[in-house]
Amino acid sequence: MRTDGFDIFGASDIGKKREENQDHFMVADLRRQLTVRQTDIPEKQNAELFGCQQGSIMVVADGMGGHQSGEQASHTAIEASAKYVLDMMHWFLKLSADDEQEFLDELSDCLKSVQKKIWSAGGPGGRRMGTTVTMAYLLWPRMFVVHAGDSRCYLLRDGQFQQLTTDHTIAQQLIDSGGMSPDDEAVKNWRHVLWNCVGGSEKQVRPEAVRCRLQHDDVLVLCSDGLTGMLNDETIRLIISSADNSEQAVGRLIDEANRAGGEDNISVIVCRIDRPDDCDNDQPVGAFDTTIV
Repeated sequence: MRTDGFDIFGASDIGKKREENQDHFMVADLRRQLTVRQTDIPEKQNAELFGCQQGSIMVVADGMGGHQSGEQASHTAIEASAKYVLDMMHWFLKLSADDEQEFLDELSDCLKSVQKKIWSAGGPGGRRMGTTVTMAYLLWPRMFVVHAGDSRCYLLRDGQFQQLTTDHTIAQQLIDSGGMSPDDEAVKNWRHVLWNCVGGSEKQVRPEAVRCRLQHDDVLVLCSDGLTGMLNDETIRLIISSADNSEQAVGRLIDEANRAGGEDNISVIVCRIDRPDDCDNDQPVGAFDTTIV
């Protein structure tokens, strides 16, 4: 789907080994209303919520917590994220460069609000229900990402493919400490164990916040670990680089992940930027800020 210079497409697939799909995703336009363009939550398809100003939102959530609980957690996260962003509409009328950090801080609070919704939805003892959430808000030429868990946001720019978010896993902590490599068997045993997610325990979520400036021809990828667990970064880069559009890229990524085994649910959103650089955006792929709140 192409709108205002953004070619965005998303899809979610159950994979080859799971009995249910606990992933959910959403692609939404924020104009004078929030119009849901795509989601796998049926009652939200083509829904409109009214607000102001222009932007696009992409969200991927990968639920956890056993049969149906994970699906409910990710479902709740997608709905609550959209409503929270809509309540922030006052920001979209006045957002300037001086306001960006305050805006990003409030956007990070979205995940804390979502966590409360998940706790409430779970009822007594329901705090074991949790989900990853990776949400990107695009307001040309800026992008703001808030994230918790091991779903990911990538940026492809000038042939360089970079992961903007951090995996909030014990395995990544072991690697970051400098004492172990990704190939160590001990690291592999901890690669699916999260230290930070939305819900899942009584611990308060610690949102990771990222901001960067976009350029013409950038490609963004949001995905669950059902994709990255099956395909390495170079394979993902080659697929999206050779695709004619975002829909084709998403289809090929899901097909390849299933061909590689399809061990988990697979959710992918691809956004290709096709608009002129009408401001000073000439920054390297590494020019972004990231913080853990």
